[in-house]
Amino acid sequence: MESICQIKDIYKALYSFEKEFVKKFDMTINEAMLLCCMKDGKPHSAYEIAEFIGLSNSRVSKIIMSVEEKGWIIREIGLEDKRKMIFSLSKEGEKVVRIMKKQPIHLDDVLSKLIKSE
Repeated sequence: MESICQIKDIYKALYSFEKEFVKKFDMTINEAMLLCCMKDGKPHSAYEIAEFIGLSNSRVSKIIMSVEEKGWIIREIGLEDKRKMIFSLSKEGEKVVRIMKKQPIHLDDVLSKLIKSE
């Protein structure tokens, strides 16, 4: 039972962290993870993005659409396989990634909340 309580505390800390993250960066953690995947500047397939983020294909599709609507990525048809969509950072996406690299993200706040809850 204690493990369930600890998991609840982790969820609460992550939820609180994400709320603050959204306020600061105007994006969700999942959107940020997608940009993290793309930060190498190389094109990626939806499958590669899903593997990197660790979410289902349907969830990643929603995140891709959201980030695409914000103008941070560009969708292109695969050269080798026309059925495959390839995603790259747009100029605006590159700018967002540069800004995020300069912004400190303090995980200590999340970890300290977990430690205090024990």
